[in-house]
Amino acid sequence: MARAAQEVSALFHIHVAETRDEAQALERRHGKTVPALLADQGCFDGRVLAAHCVWLSDADLQLFAEHDVAVAHCPQSNAKLGAGIARLTDMLRLGLRVGLGTDGPASNNDLDLWEEVRLAPLLARLRTGEAQALTAPEALRLATSGGAAALGRDDIGVLEPGRLADMVLMRLDDPTFVPLVEPEDVCSHLLWSASSRLISDVWVGGQPVVADGECLTVDRERAQREVQLRAVRLAG
Repeated sequence: MARAAQEVSALFHIHVAETRDEAQALERRHGKTVPALLADQGCFDGRVLAAHCVWLSDADLQLFAEHDVAVAHCPQSNAKLGAGIARLTDMLRLGLRVGLGTDGPASNNDLDLWEEVRLAPLLARLRTGEAQALTAPEALRLATSGGAAALGRDDIGVLEPGRLADMVLMRLDDPTFVPLVEPEDVCSHLLWSASSRLISDVWVGGQPVVADGECLTVDRERAQREVQLRAVRLAG
């Protein structure tokens, strides 16, 4: 799969080191970690986005840095499954391209990216014991320009000429944003106080997909009804 992706310059996406014991059999057989085995097989020779990456050794992280392997950091999924806390600050210190992910609904029921933005610095601070291990601007960058960099995209992630108009409109008239004393308070409130409930509109590539809190691309009532019916049928 990695070779096929490299032939067409496609992104190769793979989950790596999500749980402590997932690769023990391979490591016993080959005497190497999964990242080392992947590197040996040439899987890291193209564009790679590795999800989770919770249980990486120093040598694994160095391999990622040498091969420019990007990481999709999924803190809420990792927390729900008790998988552990990824070495986020170590990744960023080595210059790895890191963005935020949600994983799937089985391990992250609401798929709310805003919760990832808040949980990422909380867990980073918990792991390191440092109250400033990841600042508010750094956390927000993981969800915007960091995510674009992890995907290898230079046309998204930042609001500037030449990039796609991916935007959200957030209400600032909420008590969440009181008080505002210094300009940087807006960024702090966005991370520590705000939530996705304050987002009223969303545009992707300049096209409206959410307006006044309602999705424009999915019939929500029909979707809810059909999911409920199918779930009951499958459960029976």
